[in-house]
This record gives sequence, structure tokens and C-alpha cells, in this order.
Amino acid sequence: MFEAIIIMTSIAVIVAVAIAIFVRAMWDPFYCCFMTTADIGVLSSSPLIKISSSVYISEHFINSGNSGKWARSITKFSRMLVVVNNGELCLYNPCPLTEELQKELDELGNIQRVVVTNCFHYAFLTQYIDAYPEATFLIPQGMMWKRPELQQHCIAIPAATEGSLFAGTHYFRLPDFYQEHVIFVEEAGLLYSSDTLYIREPETRPHGRLEVRLMQKFIRLISFSQPCGTIHYFDYIRQFRYPGSDDLHKKNVECWRKIFALPITRVTTGHGVFCGCVSVTKTELKNLLQCIERKDGWMDRAGRMVFRMCVRGSSIRYRDWTCLYDKEAQFGYHPSVKEEKG
Repeated sequence: MFEAIIIMTSIAVIVAVAIAIFVRAMWDPFYCCFMTTADIGVLSSSPLIKISSSVYISEHFINSGNSGKWARSITKFSRMLVVVNNGELCLYNPCPLTEELQKELDELGNIQRVVVTNCFHYAFLTQYIDAYPEATFLIPQGMMWKRPELQQHCIAIPAATEGSLFAGTHYFRLPDFYQEHVIFVEEAGLLYSSDTLYIREPETRPHGRLEVRLMQKFIRLISFSQPCGTIHYFDYIRQFRYPGSDDLHKKNVECWRKIFALPITRVTTGHGVFCGCVSVTKTELKNLLQCIERKDGWMDRAGRMVFRMCVRGSSIRYRDWTCLYDKEAQFGYHPSVKEEKG
């Protein structure tokens, strides 16, 4: 009897671990490819949140756009970074362009540039292309292959792994497949990371929505990252990297060391339950870097195996992901693609 209990318990543990590995590896591609559609709905919006004299955050509460009742109930916050310089505006990661937001932006100044900071935050880009045809639109190289129809409207972010796309800002491109560009605004001491960092729900600002709180807990669970104050690192992105991840890990750590050497006092992210931005200390950033420096564990390697079999082995079903692994969509910067100069 005792031996049977041990065997059944062992089987249950193995099954639970296998499920955890599968969910961790497949949640993002499944959500992006099957649960998100172009019909994303805006549930609520906040007026522009002023962070400093030159920085504003546009914050919206949105759903997945999927018509399924359960899928549509999955909600999240979406944030756009707005930087102002001498009456000119640069928008990083366009959010839903509501009438109220458009009025606020027009009152702030002239929109000179709109930047998509990675290969997944383009859902609302066409709204800005239609509304501000005179602006310059910049997207990562991979987006040129993922959505070739954007080539007639957009140019590629420069091939340099770091630089500036607008006065007073600096970008660092992380060496991962989705080409995340982390933005630093010097005047505000603000770091903006769309998908690589996330901010856990502050105890004093729960926003009162059960589904949001549950989703935050779920994301933290599958990430397996350790909290560094209010900031977390999305550990599970390790599973989505190109082959040769040891070298990529070193490059990733080197990039984050450069970033954390900046005078960062505030952080904002594309998603997460908080208002505008959060303040951070040097100690928190140091702890965060230690999380990033962690070498891949067995869960990461197992998840990478699942990801390669299920996603990279299906070029049609997960086209939005697999196309970003094509040689041309990586960092080779094809000469036929228009690129931002200077």
C-alpha cells in the first residue's frame, strides 16, 4: 500500500512538472497566435500621466480581442512612452489612439516619430499611420519580414545595437529573437522596457480587478523569476532564444550591465498593474542584474526543447513567431530594407 502511494505520488509530481514546463514554454506563443486578434478592445483609458517635464505615459486597459468568452476575459494594461523635445513628440510602442488621447497628444506638440520597440507591439501602429502620415515610423528589422505590408510606411531601426532615435533618449537592443529595444530617457531617469521586465502589483494599488490580479500571479508563476523589489525579469524568455544560447546569454548580460550603469531612478513597462511608473533603487537594480546573470537551469533547457518541437517545428501554425528565426529577420539587416540614418 505504501509503495503504491509513493508510485502514484511520483507519477503525479512528474505529470505536474511536465505540465508546468509545457505551459511555461507555450503560453506566450499560444496567447499571441490564437488568443489575440486585431479586434482588441479598450476597456478603459487614463489621461496622459506626467512623469517629468519631457515624459508622459499613455495607459490603457485592454482585452485580447478574441471573440471567445474566456479568451476575451484576459485583460492587461498597455503603456506607451511619450517623449517631448522642443514641441516635437516621439511615441514608443503605440497604444490605442482614442479621441481623448489624440487630443492630448496634439496639445503637447507635433508627432515627429512613432517607434515600435519590439516585434510584438505593433497592433495599433496603423492607427497612427492613418492619423499622422507626416510622421516617421520606425520598427525592428524583424517586423519587415513579419509584416511586409508595413515596409511602405516604415523604416528599420538602425543596425547599431545601441543609439538614439530621438533627442534625450537612448536605446539598447537586447540580443533576443523579438528584438526588444529598451529605452532610457535621461531627463526623467526613466527606463522603459516593454516585455522583458515587469512590475509586480504594488500592494497599495491593486486596481480592484480580480482577473488582472490573477493574471499577474499567473505570469509571475510561469516566469519563475525572483522579485527584486517591485521589478521582475521575464526568465522564461530564455526558452525562446536562437540556437547557441550560451553566447546569447553572455551578450544579454553584457547589455543589461550597460543599461544598469545608467542613472536610472524610475522604471515603466508595457504591461503590469501599476500607475505610470515605479521608483527603483540601486540595490533593486543590482538584485535584478543578478537574476539576469543566472545561468539556464534544467527547466529552461526542458522548456526550450518543448518550444522548438511545438513552435519552431510548425512554420505555419506559429508563423508570427517562426518567421523571426529566419536568417534575414535576425540582425543581418538586409540592404533592401530602408533604415533610419543617424
